[in-house]
Order: sequence, then C-alpha cells, then structure tokens
Amino acid sequence: MINKTNWRLANKFLAYRLHVDLLSKSSMKIQDIHIRYLLEWAQDVPFQKAQNIRPTFPQYLLTNRFSDKAGQLSPMYIKKTLATARLFFTWLLDNQSGYSHIKQSWIKTLKIKRLLEVRKNKEYVTLQEILTIASRPVNSILEKRTRASLVFLYLSGMRISAFISLPIQAVDLSNRCVYQFPDLGVRTKNNKSAVTFLLNIPELLQVVQEWDDEIRSILPANGLWFAPLSPETGLINSASVEAGEHRHAIARRNFKQWLKQQKLPYHSPHKFRHGHIHYGLDNSENIADYKAVSMNVMHSNMEVTDTFYSVLQDDEIKKKNW
Repeated sequence: MINKTNWRLANKFLAYRLHVDLLSKSSMKIQDIHIRYLLEWAQDVPFQKAQNIRPTFPQYLLTNRFSDKAGQLSPMYIKKTLATARLFFTWLLDNQSGYSHIKQSWIKTLKIKRLLEVRKNKEYVTLQEILTIASRPVNSILEKRTRASLVFLYLSGMRISAFISLPIQAVDLSNRCVYQFPDLGVRTKNNKSAVTFLLNIPELLQVVQEWDDEIRSILPANGLWFAPLSPETGLINSASVEAGEHRHAIARRNFKQWLKQQKLPYHSPHKFRHGHIHYGLDNSENIADYKAVSMNVMHSNMEVTDTFYSVLQDDEIKKKNW
C-alpha cells in the first residue's frame, strides 16, 4: 500500500516541476512515471526513512518495471529515473520540513553503476543512409513531403514535436537557419528558444530546397513546413495552418510506410537526430566545434551530448585507436 504522505509529496513535487521548472506536457508524463516507481518502491514506508529501505532504489529498478514487456529496464531509462529521484529528494530537503536528515551524500548514491550497464551500439541514421533516402524518386506530394521531412530531420537535428509544428516563416534556407521559437508556434522541449542551423550538405539541402519552394508558392508564412494534405485530393491544404495534437503520429506513419515501400530500414525520427549529432561530433576538430554541436541541438550543456549521444560504434573505436 502506498504511503499517503508520500503520495501527496510526490504530487507537490510534480506540480513544482510543472509550474516552476516549466516542464512540457511530454516531459511531465515521463516524470510522473519515474515518481510512480519511487512510490511503488517505498510502499508504506515514509520517505523520511528512504535511506533505510532495502533493496535500494537503484537495485529495485534492476528487477521491476510497470509495462508488460519482459526483461530489465534499459540502462538509459534507469539513469533517467534515478536522475528524477535525485531531483525529488533534493527538492524534499530544500522545500519540506522534516527531511533535513536526508544528506546529499546519500542522494548521490542514487545512480547506476557502470558495471551493471549492458553495452550496445547506438542506433542512428548514417550519412550514407540519408544520402540514399535523398536520392530516391518520389511520385506524389505525400512522398515528396516524406522524403523532404526525413532529410530535414537529419540536417536540423530537430525533435519531431518541434519539426511538425515548424512554420514556414521559421525556416531560412539561404542562411541555413531554423528559428525554433515557441512564440512562432514551434513546440520545443521545455519551451526553449534558439536559432539553430542546418548541416551544410549540398545533396541534402537541394531536396529540402525543392520542397521549400513548392510550399512557399501555396502556403502563407504561418503555414506549416510539414504541410497538411487534403484527404480528398492528396494535395497541399492551404486552409490548414495549425499543427494538431497528434500530428507527430501522422509523420511517423508516413515515414514508416514510405521507407518500407523503398525497401529501406525504418528508423524512428529521433534516430535522425542521433545521426545529425553523430555527424557533427565526427566532424568536430576541437572543443569549440563540439560545443557548437551541443548548442545546435539545444542541449542544456555538453555533458548531455556526451552522455547520451557520443557513443562510438565498435569499428569506429578501432579506427580511432591508433
């Protein structure tokens, strides 16, 4: 049985994250699940005694999961859940009375040991794969939009939620600029605002430019770059300028269907972001280049880029091991 005080504190913390830290809806859903793991772990034991609960929270996450999927939670998911737990207990220590005995030294133990991680190669879209995608012929507006979108995702490193809400006026191809501004309607993570830049790969930029020219001749400046299509005619619908709540699902479905039709492997939209970051890091010559890659994908710091994205494949490690 879940301790009622723990439950109330968990909800206060989530409200704090929403209203003070201004997390997005999608981030809040993830944090809510992380906190559920904490509540299930503690059961009826109050959080004041969290340091005495056994198994420890990191050990608990190694053998428990809410979904019906078999096997252990991924090391990455465990890391993120533990990061939320550290934030939660730090918030308790700073904002709630009766928790002063919880020490930062204990909070820092809420981490997964590297030895427990299962090493595996990171999936990402390679340069050769995206060049192949860009070279494939298209026979309809839908196919042209799909191909251009996949190429744009790679060139920009954008998250899918930001991309499908991107208005035409936020794209400046002559300067390879993308204005990821929430006040233009772009749905960025945590409502961050930044000017980001497309990779300078001519073969890919040409595909994007062709689609950009077409939609600008039909849609207004506030029309969507991932242009809505009429279900009746299959042509661009100039009357629609707003991104629906589930528009990302349409994009994913289009990507999957077209790649299957082309007999190409499917990668989720985020793997195109991975590809963008990997290309940038692989072509970085110094720490300034590295930082530019991190800033261009709107990471809060270079540690995020290094921790979650800069994983070399086995053959790359061999090449760099002079």
